[in-house]
Amino acid sequence: MARPRQVLSLLESIGLDLGAALLCVLVFWLPLVDRPGWSRSAHVWAIVLLIVGMLLRSRWSVVAFCLVAGVTLAGAVLGMTHDPFVAAAWTLFPVAVSRGSTRLLPAISVTMGLLIALVAVGGPAGAEEAVRYVMVSLLVLAGTWTLGSAMRRQRREAEHALRAEREHAVTAERLRVAREVHDIVSHSLGTISVISGVARQVGGDDAGRLREKLAQVETTSREALNELRAALAAVRDPGEGAARGPQPGIDDLPGLVERVEHAGIAVTLTVSGCDRVPPGAGLAVYRIAQEGLTNVTRYAPGTSCRVAVAGGDTEVRVEIVDSGPANGLPPRDAATGPGFGLVGVRERVRLMGGALTAGRRAEGGFALRAVVPLSRQEVNGD
Repeated sequence: MARPRQVLSLLESIGLDLGAALLCVLVFWLPLVDRPGWSRSAHVWAIVLLIVGMLLRSRWSVVAFCLVAGVTLAGAVLGMTHDPFVAAAWTLFPVAVSRGSTRLLPAISVTMGLLIALVAVGGPAGAEEAVRYVMVSLLVLAGTWTLGSAMRRQRREAEHALRAEREHAVTAERLRVAREVHDIVSHSLGTISVISGVARQVGGDDAGRLREKLAQVETTSREALNELRAALAAVRDPGEGAARGPQPGIDDLPGLVERVEHAGIAVTLTVSGCDRVPPGAGLAVYRIAQEGLTNVTRYAPGTSCRVAVAGGDTEVRVEIVDSGPANGLPPRDAATGPGFGLVGVRERVRLMGGALTAGRRAEGGFALRAVVPLSRQEVNGD
């Protein structure tokens, strides 16, 4: 499919070059065909070479420019044409686009000016007409070179901008995957660690309870592996990630709370007004609750915790509040307790245009509160 398009583009370019060549011949060459001094056949051969050179513009622009400029110079000195290098400028433009630089313009202008001046002075025209011819030719060629160089610079700037945008997108995707993996692994390993600690204390005296704790460890690890597979598969192939299962959302909060309760945390969950929360915001709410409960499990074992999710027309509010450690451990601080997980969640919320606050409460315990804005287009299903 790409090859027919290339052929069609080449034919269109050749047609455009042929039209420009015929226009130059009609305006600048044919009026002087019957001028005495040179045979009609020499004039025709010069025109043929000019047309051939302009037709080479699409494939070999440098060769085309040299040939057309040479024919124009010869035609001017022999009195065959009055072309002020318009045909040469037509073939010069792609050269300027591919290799042009305005820094070379002064040197090129001086060189071309000298050559054209020598040809014009040695030709049949008078002094006044020769000066006019040189000035017009220089303006035509310099303008063409400047325009092509400017287009080349714009293309390079556009390529650099596109490359920077792609690099930014790659970096953003890596950070997103890192946050997802951290949220999954941190929560799951924290929960497994607490459950394993409880199981170790049970020992062999209560085999039934020990098997229950081991089953909880197995369930938590299996769910974590499934989430990791979905997250990593979505990076390799979005379709594959979607086939493995959707990303967690607000509907998955009861299962999250249940796993945390297995670790010995009493959790009260309330969800209201979240019937039309879009998937992106739902995932953010889930990760916020996951990080908050992970830190409760890690830093306040045995505590009671309240998770409240309230949806509205424009935002969802999330609150995770605990009453502090129940085993005499010192209270944690927002700057040192949650670690990188809270940093990742804060960045996730910030990118969505929301806000997150976390810190110790005056009455004891720790509170994590977040506001996640809703996209109007997603809410309306547009």
